[in-house]
Amino acid sequence: MKRQMFLGIDVGGTKIEGAIAELNLLERSINVLSKKRISTIHDHEAFVDSLVVLINDLLLESALKIDDLLAIGMTLPGTLHPQTSIMLNGNTRFLIGHDVLGMLKEKLGSKVQIVAQNDANLFALAEAWGGAGKHYEATRGVPFKEQVVVGITLGTGVGGGFVSQGKILSGAYGSALEVGHIVLEAGGNRCYCGQQGCAETYLSGTAINKTMNSHEFFAKANLGSQEVLQAMIDYRLHFVQFLSIINNLFNPHYFVFGGGLSAQSILFEDLKTDLEENIFLPKEYCPDIYINHLGDSSGLFGAMIYASEKLFP
Repeated sequence: MKRQMFLGIDVGGTKIEGAIAELNLLERSINVLSKKRISTIHDHEAFVDSLVVLINDLLLESALKIDDLLAIGMTLPGTLHPQTSIMLNGNTRFLIGHDVLGMLKEKLGSKVQIVAQNDANLFALAEAWGGAGKHYEATRGVPFKEQVVVGITLGTGVGGGFVSQGKILSGAYGSALEVGHIVLEAGGNRCYCGQQGCAETYLSGTAINKTMNSHEFFAKANLGSQEVLQAMIDYRLHFVQFLSIINNLFNPHYFVFGGGLSAQSILFEDLKTDLEENIFLPKEYCPDIYINHLGDSSGLFGAMIYASEKLFP
């Protein structure tokens, strides 16, 4: 039987990470053979060329040929058309409107299947499949295929992914769970999308950096500094408002958080208690709160898992 070898690529605004791994689909486990990180080039043609080099380097390190792979999966940071995977919108503007997958297939010259999906969707899928979802299954008794999961990424932007019964919900045109553009304040902060008051303009690292370096901000917050006290109160109010809206719309078993800001434990102190007071259902139905179990590799693994599900639906 052919080994279940997949290549995953996780594309971010500043870095790209790639890996080759063997997936055990029955045990929902991943054995990584090779991994490499490169910088993101903000030109769509040079970007695709850099992916070709990355893929060839990973194959060489793993002593594999491209036809040994069952499929290649890739995350992209934006809304992708569900049929063409062309980016329709997102904050990596250089990728919008370009057929990245078609260009990559042509340059690789292989028949291996290549698929792509929004990065936050694949973060949510990976955590449900092999991360937080395993813990929830063990402690709450709800199997992966019955779980309803919302993944939230808090970093340069704010993203969201929704997985129900093991499947990603991406909407008619790929923009379901673009939660960073839920309006929290009418007429509020201006967002790159053209709206005002988007969650991303209050909850992202970019939003914090407009007033103070985010590392300095959280260092002071952890020390209880009065300088950032009001800003932390405002952040928490927006954060709970944001999650209560999502919860009332999607009613998940749990939220799982990723992205750079998910490492800031102060954001999650007593969060479930606050959320219990702001949802429609009685508090015993409040979703659990998880920080990602797969670390920085959640999106990368999600790309491989998604590729496997396209092959073995």
